[in-house]
Amino acid sequence: MKTYKKLLLFVMIALGAAAILSPWIFSFWNSHVASPRHRPVFEQIFGGVFIAAGLVLVLASPSLLRWRFLSEAGFVAKHRRNIFYGFILAVASMAILGFIMDLSGALTPGLSDPMPAMIRASVKALVTALMVGFLEELFFRGILFRGLLEDSGVAFAFLGANLIYALSHFFKPPEDFAAAGIDPLAGLRFLGLCLTPFVDPAAILPGVIGLFVIGTVLSYALLRTDSLYLSIGLHAGWVFGIKVLPLFGDFTRESLGWAFGAKPKIVSGMVTWIGIALVGVIVHFVTRKRA
Repeated sequence: MKTYKKLLLFVMIALGAAAILSPWIFSFWNSHVASPRHRPVFEQIFGGVFIAAGLVLVLASPSLLRWRFLSEAGFVAKHRRNIFYGFILAVASMAILGFIMDLSGALTPGLSDPMPAMIRASVKALVTALMVGFLEELFFRGILFRGLLEDSGVAFAFLGANLIYALSHFFKPPEDFAAAGIDPLAGLRFLGLCLTPFVDPAAILPGVIGLFVIGTVLSYALLRTDSLYLSIGLHAGWVFGIKVLPLFGDFTRESLGWAFGAKPKIVSGMVTWIGIALVGVIVHFVTRKRA
């Protein structure tokens, strides 16, 4: 079985395991382990079971634990500096976007916190961005995109991998989900509520378009360089920029409209789509000798 098919199957099995086991573990943990003041929420137990089940499945698959697996995904010795170049390019594009938002009145410049807190928040954002960039690029581009590319060709790989990438961001755990006592169906209800955003496709469509454009540029960067480093750098830079931008200014309203997006902000805005596409053009020209 191809690696991407195996991992997609693992995700489905891990979700099923979490849906079935989490109500029982949640009930036992609250009754016999947790203190009255520090009871876990159902989401924490569900997520813990999902991660544990996924790790067991991965560890039970020797082909995923070989160094060759990483090289096949796109971690090759050459082009390692592209992480840095991609990160700088993405952060620069976010800085330009922030400037445009300032000119349009969508963002009011100003430091949100004292400098020590700003530094801590920026470091935390950087660590998160690098982790997200590495993990999501490994799965969505290095495994899923490459697998679809081999099986179905360029067009389907771009469409399928990046549509899955975009839609996955709207799989959201419900807020304030409560389960009392032993409720065997609580995990299934929780899983169903995670799909609630898809009930209103029009509401999430701008965000899906924005994430699809981002995924397309990241996939193109992989295709042009034959490695994941540029994609990881770009991805991490955009995540970092999105997290840090609010530290240097306040959004003037809850919804920033068609230009800069509503939910999620920035990603679902048309100006951002254009900016990301322009980054794709830059990627095309700076990698033309390597393609």
